[in-house]
Amino acid sequence: MIREATEQDLQPIQDVCLDAFESDEREVVAKLAIDIIADESSRPVVALVAEDDGAVVGMVIFSRVSIQEHSKTQCFILAPLAVSGASQRRGIGGLLIAEGMKRLREYGVEFVFVLGDPRYYTRHGFRADHGFIAPYPLEYPEAWMVRTVGDTAPAVDSGHIRCCRTLDVKELW
Repeated sequence: MIREATEQDLQPIQDVCLDAFESDEREVVAKLAIDIIADESSRPVVALVAEDDGAVVGMVIFSRVSIQEHSKTQCFILAPLAVSGASQRRGIGGLLIAEGMKRLREYGVEFVFVLGDPRYYTRHGFRADHGFIAPYPLEYPEAWMVRTVGDTAPAVDSGHIRCCRTLDVKELW
């Protein structure tokens, strides 16, 4: 079951992140998830959890970003997405992405960005061939991807992306 995260889900969200990621990044991702939810500059934020038998086994957060040259264009970034180790490879991450996209479409969002593994995110409609510039230089530019949300192609096709304060940290990029 996919549902909107509540305040009672903050610890389970951290636990999922700690379980899902390698030791060198799990503390950073767990803290990042909670900080984005609390960050006033990321509003609105869409935070979803996946439950299995009443336990939170996955989570995703979409927070607002802007295109510097096109401030009226509605955009979000997907960060982070996590599924607990025992629940991986069951399609839960894809379900979380799909539900998030459905909700964002209802809000009139045009683009969702992600910095992640191209082998995974391209399976969910993200692409790296675009003209949007990440907030900081990237070691792996092919990991900076975008996906349109609606059924029609937006008129905007380039620009500089600005994130909430929590994500506006060079070391995260």
